Amino acid sequence: MHDRDEEQHHTLPVGASVCALLAGAMMMSNASSLSYSLCRWLRRGAVLLVLSVLVACQTMVPPAVDQVRFIPLVSSKRVIDQPKIKYLVRPDGYEYCARITGIPVTPTSRAMACAFWNVRRKECTIVTPMETGYNYLGHELRHCVDGAFHD
Repeated sequence: MHDRDEEQHHTLPVGASVCALLAGAMMMSNASSLSYSLCRWLRRGAVLLVLSVLVACQTMVPPAVDQVRFIPLVSSKRVIDQPKIKYLVRPDGYEYCARITGIPVTPTSRAMACAFWNVRRKECTIVTPMETGYNYLGHELRHCVDGAFHD
């Protein structure tokens, strides 16, 4: 019913030019040892920040179910053979899908889209936030036909 993704935050590393500016400002106040310590602290912080972003990038991989091609089920095995599709684009799409799926929005993870269906009425609703991707729509459309194929 959901597809998960993680946010990526981009930052600007603190380089030698920033440290030189800070060092120049600090030297004006005769605190050169303080400026040296501050530059070292900023560089270490920047290195830690870059490493944490790189680690986060390695975990931003689509679920295995979305990394392979699939053969659609034959009509007789589908949850809904020819569903009537409703598509909701919501400003609160992440939060809405969190309520539907029961998976909370966290700083590092959120449901990128969701789908819910009514077999008796042959209806399926796909929900996404205002900005989404083709892969999320395709994933949720497959839920409309195949049901909970990866749960």
